Amino acid sequence: MHAPTLIYETLHGSRAYGLARADSDHDYKGVVVGPPAWYFGFRGGPEQVELDKDHVRFELRKFVRLAAQGNPTLIELLFTHPDDRVVVTPAGQRLLDAREAFLSRRVEGSFGGYALQQLKRIRTHRRWLLEPPKGAPARADFGLPDHLKIPKDQLGAAEALIERGELGALPANFLDVLDRERRYRAAKRTWQQYRQWLKGRNPARAALEAKYGYDTKHALHLVRLLTMGAEILETGQVNVRRDDRDALLAIRDGALTYDQLEARAEALHQRVRAAAKRSSLPAEADEDALDALCVSIIEEVLAC
Repeated sequence: MHAPTLIYETLHGSRAYGLARADSDHDYKGVVVGPPAWYFGFRGGPEQVELDKDHVRFELRKFVRLAAQGNPTLIELLFTHPDDRVVVTPAGQRLLDAREAFLSRRVEGSFGGYALQQLKRIRTHRRWLLEPPKGAPARADFGLPDHLKIPKDQLGAAEALIERGELGALPANFLDVLDRERRYRAAKRTWQQYRQWLKGRNPARAALEAKYGYDTKHALHLVRLLTMGAEILETGQVNVRRDDRDALLAIRDGALTYDQLEARAEALHQRVRAAAKRSSLPAEADEDALDALCVSIIEEVLAC
């Protein structure tokens, strides 16, 4: 089977941001066009190829689709510093030449959404640090029998109908049991997530959390994402290599208390929202034009 053709590859992550330290990984991401079988065969092909955890290559169609949606990682790949680009073929250069066409006001939701995920992790992990779950929840803790009395399929169907407001009046005892079942399952999920977090914690990250009371590395990326989102909306520029390196690394080193981080995050969210209202970027990328570009690049590579 023919191998995919690499058309573009760049350094990414902390080294591309200018935030690397001596022990930082070298993270590479690229774009490939698959062999003809990926596009014309009945089995298709993968959407991405993972050479290792720090080296990922995206199939062109996935790359274009996600970048058009404002995906922060893929937008960043198009705007890394030229010195960080390790492979740029003529087809890859065409992708770079069109990079401005991927920018739109969808950045508000995409960069802001990624930042919100970081903030949720910070809040959850801080809660676990300060008030760790004491043990696995038991059904009896919620006044429930040892075994589920209502079949799971019926329980799920009832919940869906209630959420849509289509079930009408139900006996109070049924709603009470349903509520307790929900709370038990939520507690069970939380316990499982907590145990997985404990098991998978990076020792260096755990040390940061123990020292500062929250994950300052997540905090760095939270502030970086929101700042970049605001800059894109305000100026149309994507500044991957950060001029605010020292300020971001200071956050990584605990310069902000947890309350100060929450305040900074809220102020940046407000800035992003205000910038989106004033931005001259289009509401969405021109997907027809980007689709045509994608087809043209694939045809060009396959013809070689």
